[in-house]
Amino acid sequence: MDKATRVLSLLTRLLNGDVVNKSEFSNIANVGEKSIQRDINDLNMFFYESDYWNNKNTKIVYSRSLDGYVLSNGSYSADSLALLSLLIKIKSLTPMLHKSVYNLFLDNISLNRIEDKYILKSVLNNFNLRSEPLPGIHLMNLQECITKGLKVRIELDKKLVVKPLSLMYMHYDYWLTYEYEAKIHTVKVQDIKSVYILEASTYENVPNLQPVKFEIDVSIWDQFKQQFSIKEILEYKDNKIIVLVSCTELDSYYIAYQLAPLARMLGPQAYIDAFINRLDKIKHTYKVE
Repeated sequence: MDKATRVLSLLTRLLNGDVVNKSEFSNIANVGEKSIQRDINDLNMFFYESDYWNNKNTKIVYSRSLDGYVLSNGSYSADSLALLSLLIKIKSLTPMLHKSVYNLFLDNISLNRIEDKYILKSVLNNFNLRSEPLPGIHLMNLQECITKGLKVRIELDKKLVVKPLSLMYMHYDYWLTYEYEAKIHTVKVQDIKSVYILEASTYENVPNLQPVKFEIDVSIWDQFKQQFSIKEILEYKDNKIIVLVSCTELDSYYIAYQLAPLARMLGPQAYIDAFINRLDKIKHTYKVE
């Protein structure tokens, strides 16, 4: 193996996260270990001096525990850290991504430093891909109506003119909460056959929502009040804050599940009963016959 091919092979293996044993690689390359050591030194000099490699903290180092050489970054770009944080947060909500969303992340990863790409791709590849189309056009149209306070005509079993209130991702699907005939309803966006924006039909963006009563631990209060709309603070009691939150029924389930035990739903009772019923169904799936 000539030097150029040898150095490129060495660099490729290191970028892919492989551990390179000098003795084994010298046998593959059919050269002595001293030649491999010189290649490593040349690459380290390249990382430090080259204007094309924008991370001078990158270095090939020997790991005693792994018995080989690995690539150490020392630092990561701000874009890479932001992408990693976003992927981890999404992973906590769902193990699946639509193919178009996966490709979007893949395109963004390709713009990052080459030494960060392996880590980001390894996280992205932990997601399972959904083959069905992303309801992207419906989502965008509905969000536009929510933002501008426009009514929208949606087609389910029949066509309805509704006030769209919120969009949420839960249970591996996108959900629309809307007001129709002074009542709040929730439907899967996938079940909506068509969406037509009524440009001339505006409404005050004050939904007819029944406030939900929560007990919030003070340790998450600052974060909670930034994320959710607090209608009224009712009481401070024993490191707990009792509040009324303006949110949809789906939002209340999300709060009660994701923030437990630091958040507890206190009312309305119908929401609590529905939430407990959902938990009972989940528990039932784990019962041994």
